[in-house]
Amino acid sequence: MLVLLVEDETDLSELIGDYLETEDMECDFAYNGKMASELIERQSYDVIVLDVMLPKMDGLAVCQAARDSGVNTPILMLTARDSLDDKLKGFASGANDYLVKPFDLPELVARIQVLGRQSLTNHTALFKVADLTVNPDSHEVKRGSRLIQPGPIGWKLLLKLAKASPKVVSRVDLEHAVWGDDMPNKHVLKTQLHRLRTLIDETGEQPLLHTIKGVGVVLKARELRLGALKS
Repeated sequence: MLVLLVEDETDLSELIGDYLETEDMECDFAYNGKMASELIERQSYDVIVLDVMLPKMDGLAVCQAARDSGVNTPILMLTARDSLDDKLKGFASGANDYLVKPFDLPELVARIQVLGRQSLTNHTALFKVADLTVNPDSHEVKRGSRLIQPGPIGWKLLLKLAKASPKVVSRVDLEHAVWGDDMPNKHVLKTQLHRLRTLIDETGEQPLLHTIKGVGVVLKARELRLGALKS
């Protein structure tokens, strides 16, 4: 079982990591929220053990960002905060379980094992649009047998569109899916969509990414009759 352990207290992190190894669990380590998000984006894990209080980006934000990106890996939150409100915030951000510090290591292992079994029984939900396949767990994107690498921003846009397909997604919703409340210049989204379109729709292939003027963007094989359609 591969576990991502996100804990900024290095002594505690080493203690937990050593103990998990005795239970035949392999660990990757992250010591701040930004590092954790980068690892989650690049690597698939069986379970993520995530401290709430982290530098650069707190655990709640890391958890929410992972869920927004389509990562459904079980997440166990660690925190010294034990109020009901804090626990509810953790679950609202997408956590599967919650363990309050200080805790016994055997209990931590037992909870990880339970979540790991859930991870094995959860089959990945692939998103398919015509011959385009989007795997939210592995971040693998294929058009037929052709592998597509959209990059971090392109991935977020594509996942949002694939989940909504065949419905149209507004530009505001697309911007929020990528940048949250820190909205960019209006031309940034247009540029990113153009890059994504060139990757998905190569010459000779049926266009899948369409802009509906005044409405939004849709990922769909068949043309729509809503507004002016630009492929």
